[in-house]
Amino acid sequence: GEGVSFDLANRTLLEETEAESTAASVADSVPLENTALLERAVARLLELQEHDGAWPYEGVYRVRGEIPVGYRIGGTAIAGQALLAVPGKESAENKAAITRGIELILKELEHPLMKPSSQDTYDVRVWGHIYALDLFCQLESYEDFDEIKQRTKPWIEQLVRILVIEELEDGGWNYANRRSHACFVTAPAIQALLRAKSIGIEVPEELLERAASALLASRNETGSFQYSGSVGRSRRNDQLPGSIARAAVSEVSLMMLGKGDVDHLRAAIDAFHEHWDELEKRRKKTGTHQPPYGVAPYYFYYGHRYLAQAIQLLPADDRETKYLRFEKVLLKTKDDDNTWNDRVFARSKAFGTSMSILALARENDVLPTAAK
Repeated sequence: GEGVSFDLANRTLLEETEAESTAASVADSVPLENTALLERAVARLLELQEHDGAWPYEGVYRVRGEIPVGYRIGGTAIAGQALLAVPGKESAENKAAITRGIELILKELEHPLMKPSSQDTYDVRVWGHIYALDLFCQLESYEDFDEIKQRTKPWIEQLVRILVIEELEDGGWNYANRRSHACFVTAPAIQALLRAKSIGIEVPEELLERAASALLASRNETGSFQYSGSVGRSRRNDQLPGSIARAAVSEVSLMMLGKGDVDHLRAAIDAFHEHWDELEKRRKKTGTHQPPYGVAPYYFYYGHRYLAQAIQLLPADDRETKYLRFEKVLLKTKDDDNTWNDRVFARSKAFGTSMSILALARENDVLPTAAK
C-alpha cells in the first residue's frame, strides 16, 4: 500500500535508495539486443507517420465513415511517447516527427467532436483526451521541445478539467457508455492524471479516490477484472483468461495510487503468461468480443505495453528474469518488417509498434510519480 517513487525525467527507476537519485541513460538500461531492435522498429514507425503528422489508430468503429478524431489523437500521442522512450530520441528526425505529431494533436483537439462530453453513447474522445494529456505532461521534462511546449502546456490543465467533466457518477471513465466504468479506460486515465499532478497541476484528490475505488470494486477474487462495472453487478467477460490484458494496467495504476500491492501485481504478471494463448488466438482476427472469454484483438499490444510497466514495479532483483520471459513472448508476434499489428487493418500497425516499443524500452517508458 505504500507509494513508490519514480523519476519523471525519462530515467530508470530509482534502484539505490530514496535519497539517491541516479540518472542512468536510456542506453544504460536497455539491453544491446533490444537497442538494435528498437532502432529498426523506430525506423518503421517514422515511415508510418502520415503526411499530416498523424499515426491514427484504425479499428472497426467509424464516425461519419471516418476514423474518429479520438483515435487519431490517441494513436498519435502513443507514437509520440514511444519515440520519447528510445535511444536516439534526440535525433533531428525523431524530434521533427514528434513535433509534427504534436502539431496534429493540437489541431485535432480543437475539433468539435473533442469538446468534453457526458452523453451516454459510444464515444472514444476520452481516449484521445487521456493520451494527449499523458504525452503533453511527459513533454514537460524535455528542453528540446521548449517552443512547442508553449502551446501544449496550456492544454494540460484544460485536459484535466475535461477528464473531470467526463468522469462517471461512481468514478472512473468509459468510452462505451456512461453506466459503469471500464478499467482499461480508468487505469490509463489515472496514470495521465498522476503525471499531471507530478508536474504541479492541481488534480482533485476525490477524483483519484473514486477512480481507485472503481478499480478495486472491479477486481474479482481470482485476480481478474470485470470488463466493465463492479463485481456482482455484471458477469460479462469477467473470467481470468479474458482479463489478462487489463489486469496488469489496473494493478499498476492501483500501485501508483498507493492502493495496490506486489502480490496482486505478481499474480497479474503470472496470469498473463499462463493464459497468453487465449489472447494470441484473437490477434489479427475479425470481430471484437468473441466467446468464450470476450477477448478483442485490440487489447493485445495494449496488454503487452502495460505488462512491461508492471514489471517495472517489481523489486529490482526480480525484474531481469521477468523482462526476459516477457520479451521472448512479445517477439513471437513481431512481423517480418519489424512492426507489430494486432488488427486486420494496416494503419493500426503504428499503434501495435508503438506499444511494443514502449514495452521493450523497459524503465524508459517512464511512470508518473506515485501518490504516497
